[in-house]
Order: sequence, then structure tokens, then C-alpha cells
Amino acid sequence: MSSPESLPRSGPPALRKTTACEGCRKQKIRCHMTDSTPPCQRCKSKRMRCIVNRMIQVDDVSWKEAIEQKIQNVEEKLGTFVNQPIAARAENALVATETVSDEHEHQHQHHVSGASSSGAGMRIVIDLESSPASVPGLYVYHAAHTRPKSPPAPDLISRGIVTLENARKYQAVYVDRLDHFLYGILGDVGKVPFEQLQQRSPLLSIVVCAVGALHLASPDFEALCNEFVDLSTRLCFAKRCTTDDVQALCIGAFWISDLSSSLVSIAVRIATELQLYRSLSKALQGDRDSYLNARLYFLVYACDHQISIPHGRPPITRNCEAVQNVQKLLDCKYADQNDARLVSHVLRWQACESIYDTLGANVDRRLSHDEVQKVRRFSITLDSLRVQWGNRFLPDEHVGNYPQKGVGIQHHFAKLFLFSHVFRGLRSSGHVQDGDCNVDLEVYELASSAVLSAMSILRTVTSDVEIQSYLNGLPTYFHVMIAFAVVFLLKVSTRFNDFCDVDTHEVQRLMAKLIVVLKDISSEMHPRHLLVTITKCTEDALQQSYPEPNPAADGIIGSAQHKPPQGSDDSQLNNGGMFTDDMVNQFFDDYDFLMDYIQDPGAF
Repeated sequence: MSSPESLPRSGPPALRKTTACEGCRKQKIRCHMTDSTPPCQRCKSKRMRCIVNRMIQVDDVSWKEAIEQKIQNVEEKLGTFVNQPIAARAENALVATETVSDEHEHQHQHHVSGASSSGAGMRIVIDLESSPASVPGLYVYHAAHTRPKSPPAPDLISRGIVTLENARKYQAVYVDRLDHFLYGILGDVGKVPFEQLQQRSPLLSIVVCAVGALHLASPDFEALCNEFVDLSTRLCFAKRCTTDDVQALCIGAFWISDLSSSLVSIAVRIATELQLYRSLSKALQGDRDSYLNARLYFLVYACDHQISIPHGRPPITRNCEAVQNVQKLLDCKYADQNDARLVSHVLRWQACESIYDTLGANVDRRLSHDEVQKVRRFSITLDSLRVQWGNRFLPDEHVGNYPQKGVGIQHHFAKLFLFSHVFRGLRSSGHVQDGDCNVDLEVYELASSAVLSAMSILRTVTSDVEIQSYLNGLPTYFHVMIAFAVVFLLKVSTRFNDFCDVDTHEVQRLMAKLIVVLKDISSEMHPRHLLVTITKCTEDALQQSYPEPNPAADGIIGSAQHKPPQGSDDSQLNNGGMFTDDMVNQFFDDYDFLMDYIQDPGAF
């Protein structure tokens, strides 16, 4: 007769007691508890929750059935995946990867503590097992995959915004000429046909067309610009952005002047989130993608600085480790002359950032004796950069001698920015308040150097035909340099000519010649081009500064006498309002080194 143990069981599966916690049991290690009471030594040392399931089913039929069902589901999914087109496979693979990652984090939450939810789309997990040097010691997960995906928007061609023929024409203008002014920001993407570029990045294809249309004075520019603005605003809250988006934003910021400040701030945020500043080390190891990412970050840095510093605003990007080691970019095996030009530009903006940080933004406080000496040292730094890079660049097949000539004109602008600081705290009488004779002489010398730098910029534009041919193509930064030089010379010649060496007759003659050149160039430009506005405001400002005609100005409105605008006084000197024309006053407000850039809070 069979024993009771040999008879088949008809009840629930057998149970056995266990004394190991779930964590130790999953790790298959011995669980040490004091008096069989949790927490165990391992969970206690790691500050984990110690859970003991006292009764475990040895023959859990339901568990086996669940596993079999999961395996069957996986087999069905694999069969469906193999039969799908390649594009559909990539999309489903991305969603599957995100789902598995999310489930993996959910299953391993016993390894971390302090998990919290901050809204439906984000989860914060604090890692207590990380090193104390791991800052901030937490991870932020965006649950973007839970959001339904919107269907792709129709492209530019199908919506009738621009014809395919015109789109290719605008792209050719940008790729063959404009992009080379900007050190080849498109990189490998510049070789892609328009149809592929549009499929790869709608934003990038739109801004390339918009900038090309702007420089061809095409009526398509308005529609393309509006489309670009619409797509750019979506990036403000986008969770997933790419380097193509950063490129597009930089291109827009460099050439579409009225959007520059907004676009570059978004570009800086995305570039930081993509951690482009970490790319230099891998670029030096020969990784091409890291090389392209590193040079893109330096372009973001240059774009941010050239928009912020001249207008009296601190830049968003700072002198981080990557920027400090920018010259190492030239050690990459992919580096070329465009990279050398970019490096020289970044080094110059590093110096300008130091000038801004050292001398501050208060235009009403005159420089101390120590600060005047720092101005001299900064001047030596800028001169050294010009000597180092001035004769290094060869002519470019797309932009001629601009690489070499650009170093010179950018040097003069940096010197104008630097030396203009010595006018701070001065009045139209031309004397330093409460200063000694030595300071007066030093400031006089530096102020005269500022005038020389401004005159050099305008002489370059009026006398160099090759530079004139670049004006309808150069980024707006160079037009801003011209505007700053104009405003500075008009203000100094009508207010501070007794304080520094200013030949008012030469200023009028040079301004008159500049207006002739700019009128000729801007006559064929799109009305939205910045140089069109600068030309109009320069002519009006000269007429209002010197209302009497002067034969020395070759028939252009000028004056043989030094006569300040009527109705102006020292209280208006640093606060705009010098002229009766609102447009000219706005021109001075935008491009005046000597004005305080404090905005009216009510304007926002």
C-alpha cells in the first residue's frame, strides 16, 4: 500500500518557509538577520527596504503560465517585426527600447530610495549608492514616450510656401557662399540635396532657404521666416532636440537680426542639454561626430557672445573647460582652416568676455587708475591675437580673402569695444572728474585709440571693394560693427572732441562716403536686411548731427563746423533722446557703447 507521501496532491501547491529577504534571494546570496528579524545586514548597509516573504510556493503553476504567455507574446512581436519595412522597424524599436528601459527602472526601484514624481512627464530617482563625488546624485527621466505622436506636417513644397526650384536655389546660395562666412556650420549636412535635408530636419531646411531668400531679396523670405519662427517656438518646450536644431537656431541667429537674441538663448539651452561641451575629448581621439559637436558648441559660444557683449548684456555661455581648451580643436585629424578661423574668433570673444567681467556694465562710473591699466593689458592681449592669426589664413575659393581681412576688422571692433570704456563717467566738458593729470593723459591716449579704431572700421568699408562685396552675405555681427562705429564717432565728435583727438571734418567726410557706399549696396537688398535700416539711420543721424552743408563732404550733407544737435544736453547724453527722429533715437539706443541698457520693465 502506498504511503501518504506518494499519493498525488489535490490541494494548492506546497509551501515552504523562507528566512531570506527578497533582495538577497534575487542576488542568490546568504541573508544575515539578527534573530530572523529584518532588516538584514546587506539591506541595512545599503539603506534599502528589506522585505521577507515568509511563505513561498514551491510549485507555482500560475507563475509558469504567466512566463509562458510572455514568451509567446515576444515570439509574436518578433514575427511581426521581421515582416515590417525598415522604416517601421526603426520606429517600433525606439518605442520598445524606451518601454523596456522604463520597466527596468520600475523593477529596480528597491536599489534606490526617495523616488518621486514631479508631474506626469518626469520622474526623479535619487541614487544612494552613488559616490559622494557624483553630483547631483539623482536621475531625471522624461516620460516623453507616453505622449501620442502627431503626424508629420506637410513639407514646404506641398504646402506651396516655396517652389522646389526656388528652394534648391536658396539652398545653393547658402551652401556655396554664406555658410563659408560662418566657418562651415552645416558640416557634412551641406552636401545633402534639399529633399533629403527637408526629410532629415524641416527646421534646418527652412532656415537655410530663409537666409538664402533674404540675400537674394526674394519675396519668399517673409513666408519662410514666419514658418521658421513657428517651428522654432516649438523647441522652447521640446524634450527631444538634435544637433540639427542647434545648427538651425545658430544660422537664424547669425543672419536674421530681429530674432537673434531669442534664437541664441534656445540654442544655448539645447546645446547644453545635449552636452556638446563634453565632445572635445572624444574629438581628439578621432571620433568625427564628436568633432562636429565640439565645433558646433564653439559656434554657439561665438554667436552668444557677439549678440550679448556689445549690447551690454552678459553672455549665457561661459568660459568653461572646453572653451579654455579651444585651441586643441586644431589637433583633431579633421581640423581645417575653417576651424582655425573659428578658434581665433572664440579666443577674441574670450578676451571680450574678460573685459566685460572686469570693467562691468555701469556706464556712469568712471574707470579707476587700476582699471585704466587693465585696459592697457587687454589691449596687448588683443594685439597679440591679431599678430598670432592675422597672416595665418589663405584665400578661400568661396569667400576670397575674407578669412584674413576678417581678422583685421574684427580686431578693430574689439579695440573699439575695449577703449570705449574710458569714456564712462565723463561729461561733454571732456574732463575726468576728480582725477589727476596722469590719469587725464592716459585716458586721453586710450580715448584717441578708440576713435582710431572706429575710423579704421569705416575706412575699411569705404575703401576696400572686396569687403564691400561681402556686406550682402556677412552675418549681422559685421553690420552691427559698422553701426557701433557710426554711433560712436557721431557722439564723440559732437560731444567729446575737446577730450580726444577727433577731426570732425574727417568724420563728416568719412560718414558721407560711407552713406554713398551703403546706399549702393543696400539698394538691391531685401527691406528686412539690417544694413538697409543702418543705411537710413546713418544718413538721418548725420544730417541731424551736422545740419549745415559742407563741400568737404563731396556734396553729402555735412558741416564744416562742430555743431551739436539742437535741444540736447548732458542729461540726454547717456539716455538716448538726442534727436527728434524716433527711428534715429532707436538707432542710437541699439548701437551706443556709452548708453545704459536698462530696459523699461513695463515693456515686457
